[in-house]
Amino acid sequence: MSYLKYVILLYGIIFMPLNISLAQIQLGGLADFEIRKGGSESSMYVNQTPNGKWAVYTPAVRLFFNSNISDNWYILSTLQADHYNGVELSEPFFSVININWVPLSNSDLTVSAGRFVIPYGAYSNKFLSSDNSFVHLPLSHASGLPVSKTRGILYEDVEYAPDETGMNMVYQRMYTQGIKVQNNLGENNFFSYNLALTLASASSFFEYGKHNKPAITGRLSLHPAIWMDMGLSFSYGAFMKRDSVNNIISDKNLSKFDQTLIGGDLKLTYLYYTLYAEYNWSQWNAPYINGNSISGNSYISQFANASHFSMELIVDFYFLPGAYSGLRYENLWSGDLKDEGNYSYNNYGKWTYNRDRIEIVFGYKLERDLIMKVSYLTSGDNGPGLDDNVFTVQLSVGF
Repeated sequence: MSYLKYVILLYGIIFMPLNISLAQIQLGGLADFEIRKGGSESSMYVNQTPNGKWAVYTPAVRLFFNSNISDNWYILSTLQADHYNGVELSEPFFSVININWVPLSNSDLTVSAGRFVIPYGAYSNKFLSSDNSFVHLPLSHASGLPVSKTRGILYEDVEYAPDETGMNMVYQRMYTQGIKVQNNLGENNFFSYNLALTLASASSFFEYGKHNKPAITGRLSLHPAIWMDMGLSFSYGAFMKRDSVNNIISDKNLSKFDQTLIGGDLKLTYLYYTLYAEYNWSQWNAPYINGNSISGNSYISQFANASHFSMELIVDFYFLPGAYSGLRYENLWSGDLKDEGNYSYNNYGKWTYNRDRIEIVFGYKLERDLIMKVSYLTSGDNGPGLDDNVFTVQLSVGF
C-alpha cells in the first residue's frame, strides 16, 4: 500500500491529459522537492520538518482538476498527498473539492459549496509553494499551541496519547468545509469579500458535522491604491470533536467551546520592494479535563489566548529577472489563561511559551513553472529552548 499513493498520482499525470478535450477538464499539478536539514528537535508540530536528519523530502504533491459544467457552473478539485501527519507521505485525498455558481455573467460574485481553502488572512492566497515567497508557513499556521480538539487545554502533567498534538491558530493544511460567498466590487477591485459558513473554526477541521451550529470565517479587503492592499479577517465557531476522553461533557456544552480569531494584514509595494505585515489574535474557550482515565474525570472551562505578528520584506532583483530575496521576522506571544471567573492562572506560569523566528530566502524562477528557493530558518523561544533551525533547498515544479 505504500506505493499506491505514487501509482495514483502517476496515473493522473500521465493518462488524464488524454481525456481533457473530451471531458472539458483542465488538469494541472504542483510538486515540491526539497533537500532539508533541521535541528535535532525538529518535527511537523514545531517547524514542518519530520526530523533533524538530512533528507530528500517531498512535503506536498497536488493534482488540480477543474471542469466547466456550463457558463454559470464549474467544479474545482485538488488531489493531495503531504507530510502533515509525520515522516511518511499521506495517502492521496481531496483537500479541495467544491461546486461553484456564478449567477451573473458580468459579476465576480461566486457561491461555492464543498471543501475549499480557509478564507482567513493573507496566506489564504499564498498557501501553495508557487505563491509563497518563503519555504515555511508563518507561525500562525505552522506552530502548535497546547490546546487540543479532543482534550482542550493541555498541561505538562497530562499523559498525552502518542498522537496528541496541539492546534495552530489556522489549520495547517488550510482547508475547510461549508458554503462560501465571494465577490470583487468597484473599480480595480476596490473592495472584496470572502465569507464562509463552515463546520469548524479556522483552527480545526471536521470531516462531517459535529455540532448543531455553523462557524463563520471570512476576510474583507480594500485596494485603495495600486501600491496598497489592506485586509481584515475573522473566524468564530466550535472547534472540539467528540472523543472518549471528553465524554463527561454533554453535546450541548461541547459545542460551547469555541475559538475567536481576529487578524489584519497590510501589503505595500514600491518599485522592486514589497512589504507585508500581519497581526493575529486568537482565543480558545476550552475545557481542562482533570484526569486521564474515563472514570473520575472532571473539567473546568478556561480561556486561553495568543497573539502573532509577522513582517516580510521581499526585494526583486532588477538586474536578474525572476530572482528575489526575502526576509521574514515574526513573533508568537503567549497570552493569558483564565477560568470562567476571570481568575488568572499566570501565577502558575504561562499557558505556553513565546516564540520568534527569522527566515531568509533567495528565490529564482528557473522556468515558467519551475521555482528554486534556498532558505534558512532560525528560531528562538523562552520555553524549552528547542533546537529547530532549518536549512532547505526547495524546487517547486508546476505542470
